[in-house]
Amino acid sequence: ATATSGPAKDLQFRVLLDDEPIGSHNFRITGDSSRRTVESDASFDVRVLFVPVFSYRHSNTEIWRDGCLIQMDAQTDSNGKQYRVEGRKDDSAYRIGTNTATEAYPADCLMSFAYWDRQIMQQSRLLNAQTGAVVEVDVEPLGETALELGGRDVAVDGYRIIAEDQGVDIKVWYSRADGDWVSLESRLKNGRLMRYLPANPERLRTTRIEAGVGLPEAR
Repeated sequence: ATATSGPAKDLQFRVLLDDEPIGSHNFRITGDSSRRTVESDASFDVRVLFVPVFSYRHSNTEIWRDGCLIQMDAQTDSNGKQYRVEGRKDDSAYRIGTNTATEAYPADCLMSFAYWDRQIMQQSRLLNAQTGAVVEVDVEPLGETALELGGRDVAVDGYRIIAEDQGVDIKVWYSRADGDWVSLESRLKNGRLMRYLPANPERLRTTRIEAGVGLPEAR
């Protein structure tokens, strides 16, 4: 099933590891709040002295209804290790199948790590599209600030998602002008820093920032 009503939205990100570009992660969102389809594709390649040392490919299609995930089909190749996640919502639970098992999670509404939807910051658990695990998370508001994106200061609201037992420590920022997701930063288990930056920063809407005044409402 594919949602067709409503305009499509494309979110395209450059991905950097310790400030070195390693690939991209792109999202296409179609439909409206009642029924939405989200397709995403990620492609990363890490090289040391021009020699490939790590590759990552991920594709995922999610169907959402009224702000809740109802279907997921995801495939991941993480440096040769294969993952498959198939999730479905039935009347009483979410049934999540992986390479090794199928688990049922009783819930009326479950969300994935859907950074494109700011409502995930209201959740206490999120579904990992790579592993199929439902992760208990804590969310810490980081408040209002400005990020330099494409040579411009963009007023944003920030959040931090933490799941210590899973090694998750992610910061996410949303534009104050239109609420769109504009950047992400994740501290990996090996201590390296992964960042998502907009591939087309010139398209970002901005708000005026005046020294000493704080962050205003969107123009």
